Parts: sequence; structure tokens; C-alpha cells
Amino acid sequence: MTQRILALDMSTKTGWSVLNSYDSGEFSLAQFGKIKQIHQPDLPYPQSMVKWAYDCFEPIVKLVDEYAPDILVIEETAAGSKSIESQKILEYLHFLVAKMITDSQIPVIYLLTEQWRRMVGCQMTKEEKLHNKKHKTLKNAKVTKRLVQGGNAPDITNAPTIVYDENGKRLGKITRKHVNVRRANEVFGKYFEEPLRLKDEDLADSLLLGYAYHVKRTKKKEAV
Repeated sequence: MTQRILALDMSTKTGWSVLNSYDSGEFSLAQFGKIKQIHQPDLPYPQSMVKWAYDCFEPIVKLVDEYAPDILVIEETAAGSKSIESQKILEYLHFLVAKMITDSQIPVIYLLTEQWRRMVGCQMTKEEKLHNKKHKTLKNAKVTKRLVQGGNAPDITNAPTIVYDENGKRLGKITRKHVNVRRANEVFGKYFEEPLRLKDEDLADSLLLGYAYHVKRTKKKEAV
């Protein structure tokens, strides 16, 4: 038996992917993409939020109609560092999708970010941890030097600290987003002409969401 999965990392630039999940434990990637970012319309509140939510919702409906999935896999919303506006549009969009699901009775599973990341092995490697340790050491040394040279002036202590390694190459911190993109390339790399980059994080998340459900589904069958 095959299940067709439509995975959605919903936002104003929703990443999506369609996977075929086989009982054998194998899977294939049928289609994938990202909806071009949709900006807030120039209308008074709350009309602007309602119109914006519907603008983001309509392409999702088209995806469901086009690919007729057996199940939707959606990343659950969670309170975080988002602005009030960003959080609000997510909740509006999720409501519209939830209403569609309720009306159509399409099967759905919601996965929290940390849940699906654990399921698909999105952990930092030893090398990535060492990289971040080096970044922290160099950053702390640079901030200390600034304080010695310039005292406690706010324009110095609050300025962004750009770190360079011994070869003069910029050394950035590796974040969860970097890890997710790296993991998506490991699992789905054969389907891409070029590896995904950080700008493709929404797509990477949708791919791993679908893969997480596939892993969950096939492991459950193995246990039967």
C-alpha cells in the first residue's frame, strides 16, 4: 500500500512537498516547492489580516486539489520569537486550513518542530558543535577587545559582532536552520540539481515533515 503525503510548513511563504510512502519502508519524492512570499495588503486592521490569510490560504487549497493527498502533515504553531503580527497571521492561516480539513474530512497529522526534528535526526554533528564552540571563543575574545579599547559605550557593546577565523574567513554560528537544511540534503539530495541552501529552509522543513510522518508510519507497521 502507498500513501501520498502532502507536507506543509505553513507561513506567508509556505514550503511544501509531496512524498509517496511505501509499506516496504521506502519512499519517493514526487514534487516539492515553495509558494512565493505573500505580503500583507495595504488595508486597515483587521481587514488586512483577513485578506492576507486568505491570500496565503488559496495556494494551499490548490495544492490539495492538485495532488489529492491521502494525508496532510502540518507543522504545528508554537509561541516563540516571532513578532505579534507574524504569530497572528500564522494563527489566521492555520484556522482557515483547519476549517478546510474539517469540511473535507481529509486525514491530517500535526507535528511540533522539536518532535519532527527528533524523528528525522536533526542533531548537530560533532564537527558542527566544535565549529560553534570556536565561534563563541572568537566572539568573546573580540567583545573583550572592544571593551578594553572603547570602554562601555553602548554603540560598541551593542554593535553586531562579526567573527573571522585565522584565515580571514567569516565564521558564522551554525543554527537549527542550518542543521535542518543539511539534513534535508542528506535525505533528499539525489532529487536536487543543486543542494538546498539556508534560503530554502521552508522547503527543507516541509521535506523533513513529510519524511518524519513516513518514518512514523513505517515503524508502526514494522511493530505490527
